[in-house]
Amino acid sequence: MVCLERIKVNLVTHEVFVKTTNLYFEMGRNDYYQELFIKDLKHFHKTIAIQNAKSFFKIFFNDHKIKESRYKSLIFPTSRPNNKSEELYRNIYFVFERIHGEATEPFGLFVAEINDLHKLLFSNVFPNEKLKFRSIGKNRLFGSNQVNSMREELEKYLHELDLVKREKVYEPIFLYLNFLVDFINLEVFDLPYNDALGVLMYYILMIENGMHVFNYLSFFDKLQLYKEDFFEILEKVKVQAKQGLPDLMPLMKFFINIFNSMYLDLAEMARDYQYDLNLEINKTDYIENTVNKLSEVFSKEDIRKRHPSISDSTINRTLKRLQEEGLIRAVGKGRHAKWIRIVKKDKKKKFDGQISFDLGE
Repeated sequence: MVCLERIKVNLVTHEVFVKTTNLYFEMGRNDYYQELFIKDLKHFHKTIAIQNAKSFFKIFFNDHKIKESRYKSLIFPTSRPNNKSEELYRNIYFVFERIHGEATEPFGLFVAEINDLHKLLFSNVFPNEKLKFRSIGKNRLFGSNQVNSMREELEKYLHELDLVKREKVYEPIFLYLNFLVDFINLEVFDLPYNDALGVLMYYILMIENGMHVFNYLSFFDKLQLYKEDFFEILEKVKVQAKQGLPDLMPLMKFFINIFNSMYLDLAEMARDYQYDLNLEINKTDYIENTVNKLSEVFSKEDIRKRHPSISDSTINRTLKRLQEEGLIRAVGKGRHAKWIRIVKKDKKKKFDGQISFDLGE
């Protein structure tokens, strides 16, 4: 509870304040994005759940291994996991599917809801006796041993957090960042994945406090790009918290930078999406134009990110045509195939700046 107890003395730096102000300016366009993407929201939610599940699994559960070919097949309800790692990944996917579902109820920051989320993540992966709150010792009481549980400690903490929240003094991104670090340091559950659960709850709380960019772009894809930096900063803050003097500003700055970066990406995606909606030329020609602007080696995913409203069949048809015309060639096979743009050499002799005349003898 160290971070929450010291929240009043953990001063926000000028740099973080300015970046947070910029972030809220971008969040002010949430309604615009909602209206723009309204026709494809189901598609976005499905895609985001898939992307988040895969990246979340790779970030926090690198002690579990899954073949790349299995990630896509495991999301289907009829699929059957072959091992505990695959079972875990399926659980993670279903959690994200529920987070981004249209009829999902808001997440309540209560002991019961946190416990339910914990069980959803790890059911059929670990035995039920492992899915429990951590014990914190035994006290002699009338000649018997009584085991104290972190459940009671978490209940007390959440009560204190609610009192601070009701003051409406602290910005939600910062308030729940204190909760994140405290929750991880409390080691609420027996399993060694309290950090994953804490970050997942922080993610949910950010969505419910206006971070709607997460509905269109994958937060955990972005976090995976900087996971070494993230864990380095997080570990430092955790150590400081255990010593009683946590400095949350480096972690706050890290998340604010991630959020701002995602809103910039969203603005660019929205421009392309709007252009697609108003497009009068053939969409395959438009995709070809995009291919010419991509790096020499690219994937179908690079095209999808720029044109989420264009179907996979249209993209595949365009790539096949460009291949037949000798403009691109495939490298590898299957869903992980890459494409190389073929640059045709100009066979004309270049003018070197000098003209020679044969005037004879």
